[in-house]
Amino acid sequence: MQPCASIDIEQHFSYQYNEWQAMQKSKLWLLKYFKGISFVLFLVILISFNFILNDALHQKAHVSGQQFVKRVYELNLSPSINNEVLVALAKNEGFKLELQNSSDHFRNLVNLEREVFTFKTLSLSLYHYPVWVTQSYLFIFLNLIILGAANWSYRWWSLLKVNRKVMPKNTVIQPTKIIQQRHKNTQLIAQTKKCDLSSLYGVNTASHNLFLLIECDCSFDKKTDIEANFKVLITKKLAELKGVSVKILNSNYLAVTLPNISISELNSYVEKLHKNVFFICQNHQQNITHKNIKIGACDYQLGADQVAVYKLAKSALALSQSSLLQHCHRLTLNHCQEKHLSSKQVIENIKKNKFILFFQPVFELSSGDILQHEALIRVRHSQLGLLAARYFIKQVYSDQDALILDKTVITQVKKLMHSESSALTVSVNLHPKNWFNTVFWEWLANQMAELKLNTKLQFEISEAEFFTYRESITNALNVIKKGHSHIVIDNVKSSEKVAMLVDYNQVCGLKLSYELVHLLDEKTQSQKKIKRIVEAASLLNLPVYAVGVETQKELLTLTKLGVVGAQGFYFSEPLQEFTQAVFN
Repeated sequence: MQPCASIDIEQHFSYQYNEWQAMQKSKLWLLKYFKGISFVLFLVILISFNFILNDALHQKAHVSGQQFVKRVYELNLSPSINNEVLVALAKNEGFKLELQNSSDHFRNLVNLEREVFTFKTLSLSLYHYPVWVTQSYLFIFLNLIILGAANWSYRWWSLLKVNRKVMPKNTVIQPTKIIQQRHKNTQLIAQTKKCDLSSLYGVNTASHNLFLLIECDCSFDKKTDIEANFKVLITKKLAELKGVSVKILNSNYLAVTLPNISISELNSYVEKLHKNVFFICQNHQQNITHKNIKIGACDYQLGADQVAVYKLAKSALALSQSSLLQHCHRLTLNHCQEKHLSSKQVIENIKKNKFILFFQPVFELSSGDILQHEALIRVRHSQLGLLAARYFIKQVYSDQDALILDKTVITQVKKLMHSESSALTVSVNLHPKNWFNTVFWEWLANQMAELKLNTKLQFEISEAEFFTYRESITNALNVIKKGHSHIVIDNVKSSEKVAMLVDYNQVCGLKLSYELVHLLDEKTQSQKKIKRIVEAASLLNLPVYAVGVETQKELLTLTKLGVVGAQGFYFSEPLQEFTQAVFN
């Protein structure tokens, strides 16, 4: 009996599984063809409405014809005797008594309709144009209303759909999904020499290690081996990671090391660890809350200074401890922090082609689309690796060195734009010295004359430098205006001088300072400043962008304040590398 029962159960579950599978397939089919089905249904509804409206108006015309015949009967008019009177009365009511010639019959390529109306002993044959011709204005008006309502509904539904995908349960843009799903077909350059351009938009395959300091405000049983308890449970919860280290430091902080984590998953693992630690502590203290668990994290690459890693993690922990809302904070250690190249070394490496350009995307907050890219140069060093501009830009003192630096960047950007005509707008940060260098702008004017896509090239300058030296950089502004390029004002800290940009149509946008954006969700004064900047910029029809966005809460606050786009660690690794083959 038992084997038979087992077979029946298996068959039952197999049947249920097949039903479930069929339902899933049908759901997928509906999702796949949803737009097409919706469009067909809308057409059916629209056509049905027009048929119903036509019938209603035709019925109205029929009633008018019947009333006309009744009136003729009551006036005791004879069709044979009072023909001219009847013709005039019929015309006044929109009818004809007869077809005078063939041209009437085919006027406007529309056949006249014939109807016989009877009242008591009187019968009249009347002709009239179809109601959809005589009442065409009504048809057009109502159809425009329906189309407008449908368009509004579609836009509203699309926005709702984006919001659900972008911000489910207080969660804002999911950059990985956006980049992978919406920009598979977006390319900045042609795939020359089998370049893998997916690295530009996809998740950076490089991995970092995570060092986390955890403060647990929790009471443990004296008999509990806290370190062993955490080690077993955390290792079990993060079984997909190999080499997880868990230790209790002398400072009573719990130190956890998570190796080889994809850059795109760093924040998710910090949050996952916070949840796991919370559940572990909850087993020992029921009334514990999430705010009792604070985490400071530092991500780093192999070979990093461990002391520097620990200091950054401790700084991140201090930030978490000082916040009532944000229980986790992560900082990134750059290998080359506090290490700089001399101006001579920078220029020599550039001349030897020991550099590479990266492009950091700026995302539109409402849709998740990439609006533009900021070009960033990185100089290679045999020991220090790739060095960001902030580590050597201050060492470039001479006009000649600054000229070589920016010429190199713009030449590479020009190659990019020539290789791919559909490239998005690219922003370039010029060295401050070059804004006053007439030689540079003479050279740039010639370059822009050769560049067909110069409208997609823009230059960034800080707010302080622009308003301080705007009269001295008139030549630069004229070249940009003549070349149909634009300027983005960077590092904007207040709305005081935004109105002054009305005289500069070269300016196409504003970028907020990092100080305003960092921990924005906790700073009401910064929120007020950004709101005023957005309001002042909107009067000039200038979009406002944010830089250095690191958390979901920051992004959500920026969205509420009306900021158009943003860039930063939250979206992606800030350095997305182009294949060197593109430029060689």
